[in-house]
Amino acid sequence: MSPTNSELLLTGYDTWNHDDPDAWIELLHPDVEIHTSGVFPDLAPVYRGHKSAAKFWRQMHEPWERFRIDVEHVEDESEGAVAAIRFRAKGVDSGVEVDMRFGMAMQVKDGLAIALLNRRTMDEAREALRREVRQSPKSAEASKR
Repeated sequence: MSPTNSELLLTGYDTWNHDDPDAWIELLHPDVEIHTSGVFPDLAPVYRGHKSAAKFWRQMHEPWERFRIDVEHVEDESEGAVAAIRFRAKGVDSGVEVDMRFGMAMQVKDGLAIALLNRRTMDEAREALRREVRQSPKSAEASKR
């Protein structure tokens, strides 16, 4: 039995919290697009494909001594899942503690994440997912769960 969209999302964050980039990449469709929220200035706006996703992983982890993302709420959508997440980290050089909340949406195709849409709030993430589904040929065969 295939996991639900929300289970796929939760598994993805579990890989982040266990520092397992290989397991995370396995959850991503080869044509994945990762859209960043714009909060972290050193990140590109969009990362495409597995190689670029691995770069995104490294860029997100490198500045932090400690790094954790908790899913505070998740909802299945027909084309994916939407979550309220909490990002907590401690800077490697600065020692600064960061505790921020974000929204994240994941579009699913063939049981894998094909789009990760990071936004400032869960509502913004939900709307971004709906726009992505309307505009993208990726959604034509997206998993229905």
